[in-house]
Amino acid sequence: MRDKIRLAFFIVLIVYIAILSSGSYVSVYATYFSIPALAILGLLGFGSFKNIHSTASMIFWLSLILTVATVATVSYVGVYLVYIVVPILIISGFIMLITKEQ
Repeated sequence: MRDKIRLAFFIVLIVYIAILSSGSYVSVYATYFSIPALAILGLLGFGSFKNIHSTASMIFWLSLILTVATVATVSYVGVYLVYIVVPILIISGFIMLITKEQ
């Protein structure tokens, strides 16, 4: 099951990067679906409760990089992107900070 989730993660990631780099109009709905879907699929496919810091770190950095790439390549992303990305970044960033290894 985990392998299927990882495959779905890479399919969504490749399709989203292809959409962003196509140069044509990018629907905001593709963004609203892709970033949370990648966070959830990344958590389920690569996450581990044995190392919660690494899992939270992966979700935080992946979401941040995809958000910056989206804002840099899409002419209009809309206010709703903030409603989707900010909670992902806050929650994963908070978990990443409180589980930081000394």
